[in-house]
Amino acid sequence: MSSISPRNYQIGVCFTCQLCMYCGLDLTSNNCNCDKSIKPTKKNRTKEVANFRNLTYKPAIVHEKIKNTLSNSNQKYGYKLDIELPYNCTLCSACNSQINRNVKAADKEKKNIIVIPSSPTDGTSLPSTPLQMEFKLRMSIKQNKQVLPFVIISFTLDNPNFINFRDKLESYICEQVGLVYRNEYTLAYKSHSESGAGTLLGNEEAFDEFLKDYQSIVAGNKKVVIIVILRELSKKRSHENEVSEQESNDESENEAYQNTKSKKQLKKHIKKRIPKEATLNENEALVGSYVMKLNDKYICEIQNHKRCFIKEDRHLSLTNFAISLWAKEIVNKNADLDTPPNHAIFSMMHSVKVTRKDSSNIDNYPQSMTAYPQYSQQMYFLSPFSYNYPDCDYNIQSRTSISQISDHSTSVNSQISDHSSIKKIVPNMEDFLQNLDQEFGDGKFTCYLSIFEEQEILVNQLARLSDSEYILMDVTIIGRRQILRDEAKKYE
Repeated sequence: MSSISPRNYQIGVCFTCQLCMYCGLDLTSNNCNCDKSIKPTKKNRTKEVANFRNLTYKPAIVHEKIKNTLSNSNQKYGYKLDIELPYNCTLCSACNSQINRNVKAADKEKKNIIVIPSSPTDGTSLPSTPLQMEFKLRMSIKQNKQVLPFVIISFTLDNPNFINFRDKLESYICEQVGLVYRNEYTLAYKSHSESGAGTLLGNEEAFDEFLKDYQSIVAGNKKVVIIVILRELSKKRSHENEVSEQESNDESENEAYQNTKSKKQLKKHIKKRIPKEATLNENEALVGSYVMKLNDKYICEIQNHKRCFIKEDRHLSLTNFAISLWAKEIVNKNADLDTPPNHAIFSMMHSVKVTRKDSSNIDNYPQSMTAYPQYSQQMYFLSPFSYNYPDCDYNIQSRTSISQISDHSTSVNSQISDHSSIKKIVPNMEDFLQNLDQEFGDGKFTCYLSIFEEQEILVNQLARLSDSEYILMDVTIIGRRQILRDEAKKYE
């Protein structure tokens, strides 16, 4: 110590080891020609000393370990600085790392030690004062393979034990996920920076270890995480099982099981049968009448006589389920025959735009029936169902023989087969693309006319072209390629 001469501190030198921040020379007993009055920055770094730390010393908030280290260096090199005043200094990478290690080691040594007072020797007992402990935790709940966000909780317990701790946590769990019981979750804990599943917390012995670990983790300025794992057992079912075990005997449980089983079998049997009109109640009969009215009202003449709700030029397809739901809502006075219910399946977002041109795109059988109206009435009465139409004569069987019906059906089938064999005339490419422009937008398809004619492509060949062939002809938009294929299939 006596061989080190006192000196004034310069900002370009390490405060604790006197290393030059420019040439890397130890200035404890040597000197260099570097300008050490200039503060080291990223712009004036040298290869000899690439890393450094600019430290702002504030005695009011600095760590005690850092304060002691800088005070020792102040005395060692004779800087004669007032350690109670703030100042700026520079540290080399080695001294900075050593100070950080010393700070971490000092933090680990700080633990909350609970002192249990010893009983006095004179036989008198000390008054029992309750021990209070404050817990600041982060709670993570895992439910149905999903992890909910952390919840910050804080509470204080007198004479903490596992039962009180678990009951307090249970109240916070119920606030997040609803009513739960002790057998429906497990507890674990770990440090916030720790990986893995954590340590199970299920009894008093584990809770004692938790208290020690909690104090150690908190002393290291880290957060403690409580992990709540909810079991997949239904809460309602678990509660019913506990109540039934306490209030019912074996005989009542067996009787309830038999009744439930018989009801399920009866319900399953009823679902498989076609309901009869005589067995319907008043509400079901009313729903059925509205189903028939809706089926008759919303027959679509364009979409192959299917059921459609039409608004302007958009068609919303009505399935059997949709019509049944509509009828029930009418009975519940939430809709009428002209206004569908406020339900997602009745949203016009699911509708399609249908023009009169699309009316030709229907199945062969309905085309045949419209092509031969003289046979439509006879074919209609071949249906095994009976319908009530006020303008029709129901004594058809007395006026029409089976042989006449079979003759008509034979002739219709032959003419249907002849009609279905007729193919549509394939238009030229220019007319085909102009029709698509009229329907989907001007210039969207006629722009490909020159390349199609150059490649000598016919309309009925468009459906068989691959994506790579379309892309070679600059038809890069996927939607247009699909429209060309769909429209060209009509002429195959």
